[in-house]
Amino acid sequence: MSKFLVLALATAVLAVLAYETYEVAAARNVTKEKFAKYEAETANGTKGPSVLSQERQDILVKVQDPRFWSHSGVDWSYPLSTTVTQSVVKKLYFEDFRPGFGKIKQTLIAYFAVAPLSSKNAQLAAFLDVNGFEALSAKWFGKPLQSLSDEEFLSLIATNNTPKIAPGSKENGERVARIKKYLAGKCERRGLSDVWLDQCAAS
Repeated sequence: MSKFLVLALATAVLAVLAYETYEVAAARNVTKEKFAKYEAETANGTKGPSVLSQERQDILVKVQDPRFWSHSGVDWSYPLSTTVTQSVVKKLYFEDFRPGFGKIKQTLIAYFAVAPLSSKNAQLAAFLDVNGFEALSAKWFGKPLQSLSDEEFLSLIATNNTPKIAPGSKENGERVARIKKYLAGKCERRGLSDVWLDQCAAS
């Protein structure tokens, strides 16, 4: 490899690092503002989102991001998967998220900005808001999120924001069944990457 090529590669790497450092610094500057209403809703992180009971909060976390309470925005055991924190970053910090460098930026902001500058409960409140749980509850069930039955709540989680898995569909029913098995301890997931709980499919 020529010295010129090595120098070009090194320059490119340094440029990417400089850009990502700038992006993280910019994200840190606005994080307090972006999470202000969620911190207020959760009394500065001392209580969970107002629209969820403790039981439903536990269910949501176990299905969406089981290591949520212990990781720092990123689950390094499964770095290509998306945590609750990263999901919030994707909606609050991007106008047009694209994989590749977008994933790197998402991961860095989650780890260096959102995790250290916002509470876990505020992150959960933000997750519900930016993913439209309240709007989807009204759309599919005609009532507020707080008024859903246990079965309806599981059905809402099972959609994973995917239209073809809407409540009432065969796919939704199958995933609800997998979630129930998983919550009952009758099966385990293959890490955070097992989004659809394939390990819990009916045998």
